[in-house]
Amino acid sequence: MKHIGCRLTVIEPGHVEAVIDLSLEHQQQIGLVHGGVTATIADVAAGFAGFTLVGPDEHTVTAEIKISYFRKGRGSRLRAVGTVVKAGNAMHFCEAEVFCADEDGNEMLIAKATTTMAVIIP
Repeated sequence: MKHIGCRLTVIEPGHVEAVIDLSLEHQQQIGLVHGGVTATIADVAAGFAGFTLVGPDEHTVTAEIKISYFRKGRGSRLRAVGTVVKAGNAMHFCEAEVFCADEDGNEMLIAKATTTMAVIIP
């Protein structure tokens, strides 16, 4: 998270929001947000949403992720909204929507991910 400038802005049980202020290092060769950056912020938001529902000594890790890209990402900021759809003892099913904001702050949905988060119990 730190290396791409991702930070959590909302943390609630089963709900997390993450943002990245975009710069040149987040772009691919033709100036669009790299798909890997979009997938990463989706994974962060969904993963931490799942993490909010585990015990103090438990953890979550991504067991599976699927992302659909709807539009190109070009703008000043990415925001991902992660939610837990179904929490379980061993796995959480989560989703994340990724929005790209233009220079005026107008957001457009550019991608959606579904994830399975494995609950790690020591």
